Amino acid sequence: MNNIAGFVLTLVAGASVGVSMWPLKWARIWKWENFWLFYSIFALIIAPFVLAFSVLPHLSTVYSSLTLNEILWPFFLGFLWGIAQLGAGICVHRLGIGVAGAVLNGTGAAFGTIIPLLGLHHEAIFQISGILILSGVGMLLVGATFCGRSGYLREVEARKLGAGAGFGREEAAMRQSSYSSSAYLLTLAICIGSGVLSSLLNIALAYGGHIMKVAEGQGGQVSWTPFAVWPIALLGGSIANIGYAVYLISRNKTWGNFNSKFFKELFNPVLAGCLWMAGIALYSSGTTYLGSLGVSIGFAIYMISMVVSGQITGLATGEWRLMTPKAYTPLLVGVGLLILAVVAISLSRSYSV
Repeated sequence: MNNIAGFVLTLVAGASVGVSMWPLKWARIWKWENFWLFYSIFALIIAPFVLAFSVLPHLSTVYSSLTLNEILWPFFLGFLWGIAQLGAGICVHRLGIGVAGAVLNGTGAAFGTIIPLLGLHHEAIFQISGILILSGVGMLLVGATFCGRSGYLREVEARKLGAGAGFGREEAAMRQSSYSSSAYLLTLAICIGSGVLSSLLNIALAYGGHIMKVAEGQGGQVSWTPFAVWPIALLGGSIANIGYAVYLISRNKTWGNFNSKFFKELFNPVLAGCLWMAGIALYSSGTTYLGSLGVSIGFAIYMISMVVSGQITGLATGEWRLMTPKAYTPLLVGVGLLILAVVAISLSRSYSV
């Protein structure tokens, strides 16, 4: 029964993160920077604090007992992760949910898998587990390349059709104008870099191990103790995101957008923040229900659910509505490779490393 609960929670978690940027397409007055400012405030500051203080007892006592060093490390690593989160937001704005999500998740999973293998278990490279991991990483990188290629072809076709970047004109928070091939490649590079750096949040949680132990000692449920680290780490991550959004609003003179239909537009980033935070929370709890299967099965379910739901979101919001099969066929191939890669990496966990 616990395995079923863990399966459902992890499946829902991946889907929640995968669709979390859908509300960005609903903005009709606010530009990307307006949306991202409130999304960052809610997802990286308000939601983590509310969640942590809601489920963990005596959290104020936990924080007051920490040394400055125990606070600064998760905060600093969260700050670095925040740069990756900012890059992800920029890429969704410019490339769309489908392409950006596939490239981000593909490169993030590849580097997040290969670095621990080479650094900690290099002797296993020629064992069955190592071969499966290397095969999976190769498929992840090739799959991400196919997805990036698909996005480039979409740019070319949209430009020929005079459709700007291919997004609907009513989608105020999406990039409307097409741009050069070199600019597209630069955005793709940002996407890849953000995927590589995305694992820093897990490292921040690892450095928050003492915080979790203290929270457990104060009566916190084990599966919820990671929530004690998030307010610190995500507060660090909010700096770059809020700072850049404020910079763009000032540069583009879009402060005035807040004067029109404020609460209707505010709903979109708040919902996006809720979906993202809910996905992270459900995943951390879901893997605990899976027991020894949590690392392998949980990882596979989460990644596949995230990739597939992201592509469904891209299709449902019309990112490919004007395109020919020549443009979106590489995306389907790429997504297929990403799913096969996750399965291969997950199977490797069945063998001792």
